[in-house]
Amino acid sequence: MRRNLENRDLYIALLAAGKAKRMNSGKSKVLHEICGKPLLHYPLEVAKNLNPKKIFVVIGGPYMEQVKEALKGENVQFVIQEEPLGTGDAVKRVQLYIDNTDSDLMVLPGDAPLLRIETARELFEFHRSRGAIATVLTAELPDPTGYGRIVRSIGDRIMMIVEEVDAFPEEKEIKEVNSGIYLFDTEALFEWLHEIRADNKQGEYYLTDVIEILQRRVGNVYAHKITDWEEILGINTRKQLSQTEKIMEKRIKNYWMDNGVTFLNPELTYVESDVYLEKDVIIYPFVSLMGKTYVESGARIGPNVVIKNTRIKKGSIILGPKFIEGNPDGD
Repeated sequence: MRRNLENRDLYIALLAAGKAKRMNSGKSKVLHEICGKPLLHYPLEVAKNLNPKKIFVVIGGPYMEQVKEALKGENVQFVIQEEPLGTGDAVKRVQLYIDNTDSDLMVLPGDAPLLRIETARELFEFHRSRGAIATVLTAELPDPTGYGRIVRSIGDRIMMIVEEVDAFPEEKEIKEVNSGIYLFDTEALFEWLHEIRADNKQGEYYLTDVIEILQRRVGNVYAHKITDWEEILGINTRKQLSQTEKIMEKRIKNYWMDNGVTFLNPELTYVESDVYLEKDVIIYPFVSLMGKTYVESGARIGPNVVIKNTRIKKGSIILGPKFIEGNPDGD
C-alpha cells in the first residue's frame, strides 16, 4: 500500500446515532445542552476548524429527524445507520460516501463536547508525523470505570483496546482509556474493518476491535495520550451531563477573566458559550448570562440578574432582582 502523506484529504465522521437509554429522555442524547448549546455542536465546531473535505454525521433510531433539524443549514452529509449495531458498523456506513481513500478519517463521538480544537490538531499532527495507520486519543482517568482500556505494546504503540464489559480483572486495573476519538488511514481502515465481529457481550460491532486487527495486519498503530483527561469525558447520564457543564462553564469564565472581565464569585455565576463580554465588565454573584448576550465595557451586573439575548450598553449598572430578554441592540 503506497501512501502519500502530503496533501492528503481529511474526512471527519461524527457519531450521533446512539440510543442513550440512561438519559431517560424523549430526545437524542446529542441534543441535550450544556452552556446553551447542544452537545453535538461542540465536536462539530472542532470538525469545522480542521477544514476537512467532508463532515459526515451518522444518525439513526427514533431521534434521527431531531438531529437533522438541529443541524439544518450546516454543511454536513448525513449517513443513516438503520440498526444500532455499534460504532464499527456506524463507521462502515460512511465508506460509501468517501471518494478518495488516499486520505485520513477522523472519528469523533457526538457526546464528547470537551475536546479542544488544539488537541484535535495535535492528534492530526502526531498521526501524520509518524505515518500512522491508526492513532487513538487516550488519557489516564482517576476512575476509568465505563471506558475501554488501552493495552500498549512498545512506546506509543497500541496492542489492543479492551472494552470494560469484556476486560479481565488485570485489564480493568489499567488507567489509560480510549477516548472514542480516532484518526485512521482510510484505505487501511476499510480494507480490514470487515474483519470485526459482534461476538461480544453487547452483540455489537466495536470500532475498537479494528485497532488490534490493524496492528496485527499492518502495524503503525499509536496512542496519543493527553494530560487533560477532562477533554475526553463522554456523556451517558444526566449526572455526567451536569458534571460536563460545570467543566465547560469554568472554561468559559476563565477565558473571560483572562481577557479582562471580573467575576466576584465565579462559582455563583452562569455564562453560556455565545455570551460576549468586553473588558472591565464586573459580574456579581447570582447572575446568569444566556444566549447571544453582549455586555459592553465597564458595565456592572448583579447580583440576582438574568439576561438573555440582550446588549448591555457601556458603563451600565444593572441591579437585581431583574430578568431582561430580547433586546439585542441595548435600546
